[in-house]
Amino acid sequence: MKNMAKKNTITDIANQLGVSTTLVSFVLNGKSKQMRISDEMTAKVMNLASSMNYKANFHAKSLRTGKTQTIGLIIADISNPFFAHLARFIEMEASKYKYKVIFSSSDEQKEKFASQLEMLKDGQVDGFILSPPIGSEKELILLKKQKVPFVMVDRIFRGVEAHSVIIDNYQAAYNATKCLIGNGRKSIALLNVNNELITMHDRARGFMDALADSKLDSNPELMKHLKFSHEKKLIMKAMREIIKNGAEAILFTTNKLGVTGIECIHELGLRIPEDIAVISFDDTDAYKLSSISISAVLQPLQEMSKEAVRILVNIIENPAAIISFEIIELKTELILRKSCM
Repeated sequence: MKNMAKKNTITDIANQLGVSTTLVSFVLNGKSKQMRISDEMTAKVMNLASSMNYKANFHAKSLRTGKTQTIGLIIADISNPFFAHLARFIEMEASKYKYKVIFSSSDEQKEKFASQLEMLKDGQVDGFILSPPIGSEKELILLKKQKVPFVMVDRIFRGVEAHSVIIDNYQAAYNATKCLIGNGRKSIALLNVNNELITMHDRARGFMDALADSKLDSNPELMKHLKFSHEKKLIMKAMREIIKNGAEAILFTTNKLGVTGIECIHELGLRIPEDIAVISFDDTDAYKLSSISISAVLQPLQEMSKEAVRILVNIIENPAAIISFEIIELKTELILRKSCM
């Protein structure tokens, strides 16, 4: 069996240059200016480290600093393009602060979420960015008691004071519904999921208030609230009932509902927008490239990621500071396409 090549260390670099390991450590940790180490010596250390293919001892560093430079990210559903893109942007933003991200997907299951939290805590991540499922209040309160830094994205919970980054869900749904009404549609349907979540409940509330402000009745038969499931048969059942009750337009509150719902509309022999107008939350490539392009509520994923990482890193790196809880509520953009023209 071949012997593993010996890894070069700070001591090896120091010995070759005839300097102390402390000096090498300062240079490699970006403290040359602070420690008044000359540019010439800094260049020598960096060049030798590069030629020796030196890699920092991650575990030794974490023991010295008490930090692992990792963030635990638990999102709701990795198969949902919204969360997949959000995770990617969070990873990109975290890298700017020299943090790595460990991903998990709870599939909106609170037991799975709790298990993933414990696993990542055992791995000693420095903090969390979370999209917790319904019923996660106990786990979030425990994190607070344990003084584990965390920020929520796309979620807020009653009774849990915590940093959160969300969109103005109420206004986004209100504006989308008003657009459908302005298109001359009076019998408007809503297909929603996880209405127990405050964020999704606010979308439904915005929908109903837009109808009320336009002097239109909200027909309960046209409002469908599904549990966390994107099974086509359940969405088809809801769509059949909506169409049966005379829907002229529909607002989908997630892109997974939207993509499958639009597929159902086609299979039911209806035309968009002639027979039914459509707007969906979360813009996707599928909506742009569809034969009938789909109007969508565009969420600012990059800005959400930037804010979530900024807040979390601030908490992690300033543990003694008194930081008041931030709830960042961002605006959305309504992208109008042929589906509701």
